[in-house]
Formats: sequence, structure tokens, C-alpha cells
Amino acid sequence: MEEGSLTAAGFAAAVFVIMLFAFGLVVGEHVGEQMGGKCVERRDFHIASLKILAVGILTSAVVWAVQMPALAGLVLGLMAGALAGAKIGFGESVGPWKFADKYFNVNKGQTGRGEAERARSRAARKARKEGKPEPELMSVQTDAPSPADGTNAKKGTRH
Repeated sequence: MEEGSLTAAGFAAAVFVIMLFAFGLVVGEHVGEQMGGKCVERRDFHIASLKILAVGILTSAVVWAVQMPALAGLVLGLMAGALAGAKIGFGESVGPWKFADKYFNVNKGQTGRGEAERARSRAARKARKEGKPEPELMSVQTDAPSPADGTNAKKGTRH
């Protein structure tokens, strides 16, 4: 057998690292989504991203210092998942995500938004962060008369 060939133990270790990476992606995405949901401004999002990177780099240094390279897949998956989850939780294309979203034609309605729409989304994120109800985009009032026939929705009209 050649010196550079892959043994059964090496193959098993590679599969284990890939499984830890996948697990880290899933857990990191949930953590990042929570962090991104708490961000109101773009500045908050960038600070959260820097926190994710800093914790990931420090954790990676600890993993390499204790010589457990199999856990490197977990740390890398957590970092990647948390960064992607933060973008999902924040809900806007910012930083390098703006280029990727434009290239892949994601968030198409966001590029044509005016300042009023941006302010409305900021207000919704701020309300979500503070635990208040988000601003309504449309009325769902059921006791107002219908403009078509003047009947009331509570009186049994079918839709």
C-alpha cells in the first residue's frame, strides 16, 4: 500500500468531519437567525457578523491548540451557518450578501425600494427586537362594512 493512500480509518475520519460540519451549519443557522433578528440597523448587523467571526476564530484557535482537528469541521460549520442565518434573520441584503443576492437575483423587490419602505422595514425590525407588535401592512378588521355590498363580515357573508 502506498504512503499517500486513504485508509479505512482516514475515510471514516473524513466522513465524521463532514457530518460535524453539516451539524454545525444547522445549529449555526439557528443561532445566527436569532442574532440577525435582533439587529435593527445595518451597523448592528455588521457588529453581529464581526462577533460571529471573532468567536469562530478564537474557537478555531482553541481547537487547533488542543490538537483536535476533527472539531475544525464543527467550528467552520457553526461560523458559516451563523453568518448565513444572521443575514436571513436580518432580512436585507447588506455587505457582501448584496453582491451575491444581486448576482443570483434574490430579493428583487428590495433594489427598487424607496426610503419609505426602508423606514417601514426598520420599524418592523425595531418592534420585533423590543417585543412589541410589528406595524400592520394591511387592515384585517372584520366588523367594518364591505365596500361592495355594505354587509358586515361578522353577519355571515361568505368569502
